[in-house]
Amino acid sequence: MALSRRMAVTGMAASLLAGRRSSAQDYPSRPIRIVVPLTPGGSVDLLTRALLPSLSARLGQPIVVENRPGATTVIGTQLVTRAEPDGYTLLSASSSVELNAFLMRSLPYNPRRDLTPVAQLTTIPFVLVVNPSLPVRTVAELIAYARAHPGELTYASYGIGGPGHLSGELFNRLAGTETLHVPYAGIPPALVDVLGGRVSMIFSTLPLAMPEMANGRLRALAVTSADRVDFLPELPTLAEAGLPGFESSGWNVLYTPARTPDQIVGRLNEAVRKVLAEPAVAEVLRAQGFLLAPPRSAGEVSEVLAALSQKWSQVIQQANITL
Repeated sequence: MALSRRMAVTGMAASLLAGRRSSAQDYPSRPIRIVVPLTPGGSVDLLTRALLPSLSARLGQPIVVENRPGATTVIGTQLVTRAEPDGYTLLSASSSVELNAFLMRSLPYNPRRDLTPVAQLTTIPFVLVVNPSLPVRTVAELIAYARAHPGELTYASYGIGGPGHLSGELFNRLAGTETLHVPYAGIPPALVDVLGGRVSMIFSTLPLAMPEMANGRLRALAVTSADRVDFLPELPTLAEAGLPGFESSGWNVLYTPARTPDQIVGRLNEAVRKVLAEPAVAEVLRAQGFLLAPPRSAGEVSEVLAALSQKWSQVIQQANITL
């Protein structure tokens, strides 16, 4: 009887494995949901929706975006970590997903254990913009003004521990300044207060800041990336403008729940890479201020995220930033 039970269990396991293989081979066979753990209208939301038509066409299934903001991306992220690992619930998110592990004392999940990176979509340089009423036109002038008025200048960000906050912290440490952090629930409301002069400046994503830069309502001083942005060649990097070693870029990654079959992860990675290689898609994203990430396998993306997380975890720990 014991042998019979073992044979039955083995047979069930083999049947389940065969079912999973069959499911992976047929993937996708129904609509796909992409959870964005941030508010509608933000940069991650805009990016994700820009990819939908081409990605849906390549996968042959409808794709819907579901915004689940809250708790610094924890609510939406947790939803995906608890979903079936079948490739039909994905997460499109920013660097907060990785960095929350260093910012929060406890999380209801472990991003390195409970999520699998599928593909890196973009890298996100930020642009340092100030309200035009501030009497500075260069980074050097901003640093001099901030040093002469310690504690008077403020910088907005879209949340404690987010890339905008960490960029400001890195700026203060390298420049020897004391600007004050003012967190918001997203970039749009933060920009509103910078535009209104209630906050001095912000390290903003390019897609949302560029329209206000063009109409003169915001004054751009520099970009935070290691190299100049090709569609804004007149703007220096912060490193060029007086802060050697300054580099700060966010990232957007598409995830799936851990334990998703490798065949499905590979299928998604291939589809995303082909979509990003489409000239029309690339042009739309560049026009919105995104920089395309180099084409990488899912394993390579995981290695890149580990290195970036290590870099920023040190800044977080040194500045004693917690959520």
